[in-house]
Amino acid sequence: MMRSIRLLTGFLVLATVPAAAQQAPAQPEGRAVFDMVCAMCHSVEPPAKLAPPVSHAAAYYLRKHETTDSAAAAMVAYLKAPSAETSVLPAHAIERFGLMPSQSHLSEEQLNAVARYVLSVADTAHVRPGMQHH
Repeated sequence: MMRSIRLLTGFLVLATVPAAAQQAPAQPEGRAVFDMVCAMCHSVEPPAKLAPPVSHAAAYYLRKHETTDSAAAAMVAYLKAPSAETSVLPAHAIERFGLMPSQSHLSEEQLNAVARYVLSVADTAHVRPGMQHH
């Protein structure tokens, strides 16, 4: 009986948490993937390391896409198969840093988590006003 009450209480607490807060757990996993894999080449903020800072790269994704969901999907696609044609960064960034290697060794879940994390640290001062983030 006591276990049933605890389960019901837990369910009620989760049901009252806003949807955005329920999606938040992807960011800690994304941060862990970033720290383990991406941070070798990317910093979060300037100065650049061997690759552009992800706060700037993420801003380009958010500028190009209407929603955070579409930006994340585009970033995941790029991480799987980077190419100059699908890059959202300016040509001078590819000239300076080259194309990144494919990250297809990561699982779909890891790629999605790191994309969400990177988008969460975007330099939003340069994202177009009124843009929707879902």
